[in-house]
Amino acid sequence: MKRKHFIQTFSATALGTALLPQSVHADTLANAGKPPKGKKSPEYIVPQTPGVSAAPHNEVFWGAVAKNFTRPEGFINLENGYFSHQPQGTLRFHNDAETTINTQTSHFMRTAQTQAIEAARTTFAEFQGLMPEEVAFTRNTTESLNIVIMGTQWQPGDEVILGDQDYGSMVEAFQQAVARWTIRLNVAEVPMHPNSDAEIIRAYTSLITPRTKMLHLTQMVNLTGQLIPVVAITREAKRINPNIFVVVDAAHSLAHTPLDLWELRNAGVDAIGGSLHKWLCNPIGVGFLFMKQKNIREIWPLMGDISAERTDIRKFEHQGTRPIDSLQTIAKAIEFHRLIGSANKYNRLTYLKLLWIGNKQALETFGKGLGILNDPQYQANMNAVTNLTVFDSFKLQSPLLPFSRGGAIATAALNGYTPSELAQTLMSKFGIFTVGIDHPVVRGVRVTPHLSSSASDCIALNKAFTALCVDLIPHLEPQKN
Repeated sequence: MKRKHFIQTFSATALGTALLPQSVHADTLANAGKPPKGKKSPEYIVPQTPGVSAAPHNEVFWGAVAKNFTRPEGFINLENGYFSHQPQGTLRFHNDAETTINTQTSHFMRTAQTQAIEAARTTFAEFQGLMPEEVAFTRNTTESLNIVIMGTQWQPGDEVILGDQDYGSMVEAFQQAVARWTIRLNVAEVPMHPNSDAEIIRAYTSLITPRTKMLHLTQMVNLTGQLIPVVAITREAKRINPNIFVVVDAAHSLAHTPLDLWELRNAGVDAIGGSLHKWLCNPIGVGFLFMKQKNIREIWPLMGDISAERTDIRKFEHQGTRPIDSLQTIAKAIEFHRLIGSANKYNRLTYLKLLWIGNKQALETFGKGLGILNDPQYQANMNAVTNLTVFDSFKLQSPLLPFSRGGAIATAALNGYTPSELAQTLMSKFGIFTVGIDHPVVRGVRVTPHLSSSASDCIALNKAFTALCVDLIPHLEPQKN
């Protein structure tokens, strides 16, 4: 699906029981390690009224979706960037799979483990339009990308391009590679509020030289939520230097944006790493590594494995004993994602971000694009929020328009507050949990709503920021004598 997705799909899909059945059975689970016989697959909670719209502002639909999740008590959680909690149906499925393995013990691991892994590999590959022979399972994005970085056969003087807002663990991995092999890092200064894609593309491609061996791109910046035009950058980079190896960090973009991995592959990306415990809502501890088959031979695995051929993607999977129950749950997590729909999910997450920021121009543009601007509920929510971007003290660290530049994540700063002070104030005075980001380029609190979040959650955050901006509430408690 193209970047125009924010004005497509939902309006042509009135999602009711026809497309979102009240009960969905996990018939995609591999035969290996099924939950104990006699147990039914858990159900997902969905709207029961036919014709209920999945429009991003429709709390009837999204309130029902939110009921799949158990919310924390005592505070509003708007920090879901670390990992995504699982819907209850997925969690129960995972628990059942774990119980089965725990009951069958080593017999399962020695007789059914391989079948379960391969079933999960096929399911995930088909989900993203990839070939199973180009997909390996890891523990997270950091491990996936370290395989690529540490497994590359570097020569002194080789050059790498990365962004100035890339994830810290990846930056540290490259810094270690510098120390080990005396390679050179060239850092692209990525604008936080770019005027066009061309500005971002130039930030990377202007650094390419004949010695550039690798280009590292973060598809969605974890600090700000900005979506980087990976496809366009990759194509231009390959035009300039056809031998450049392009590796993508897709930790926050997979199952968050409607752009599937096969689109990155077709654009020329050589390797992609990501985590399935983020926006796919899979159990913690499963990541993936995609690598084009022609490149597998040349990359060394992190751990030795003489049982796998040099050209076999499985050589990257040597971990010792693994959480097979979490791999089995991938199919269930994909099922939940598909029931909602990629574009519907992205539109909802984008809407929640726009709502707490309160920018009227962005909300009007978004509403017009989806044909819902004049809906009474949409208007009511618009009227309930204040445009925070009009306050001089409020500094948005994330691009707002066009909507293809972001999703759920946005970061904001407030004059007079350090990131940690602002996060602490939002929690202590308003009961809203966020996370402080104190980075050389980005400083503020990161806000990440989820499918479990409501419009009222984001309106509450908007009111909290408004109070801080208007009333200048002190961020430090007065000292006691």
